[in-house]
Amino acid sequence: MKARKNCACSCLLVSLLLLGGRIAHSRFKIPIDLHNQSTCNITQQMKMADLRRKADLIIWDEAPMMHHRTFEAIDRTLRDLMQLDDAHVIKKIFSGKTVVLGGDFQ
Repeated sequence: MKARKNCACSCLLVSLLLLGGRIAHSRFKIPIDLHNQSTCNITQQMKMADLRRKADLIIWDEAPMMHHRTFEAIDRTLRDLMQLDDAHVIKKIFSGKTVVLGGDFQ
C-alpha cells in the first residue's frame, strides 16, 4: 500500500522547494481570523476532504511560525472529517494521523 502524504509550509519559499508542497493556509483552508473554536473551511463533501482523509502523513515545515490556534483548528477539522470513517478518532490528536512538525525550534 502506498503511503499518502500532505506537505504544508508556513512560508511560500519553502513550499516551492518541497515536491507537492503548499502553503498551509491553502492546503488546509485555514481561516485568517482564528478564535478558540475555529475550524478550517473544508466540508465533508469537498474533494479536498477526501484527500485529507486518505493522508497517512502530514509534513509541516516552519511550524513554529504558526499560532497555536492554527493547529487547534486543523485538529478540530481532521477530527470532524475522520469521524465518518471511525468514531474513535475524535479522542485522538489530529485524528491519529502522523504529523511531522519541522522548523527552527529555539
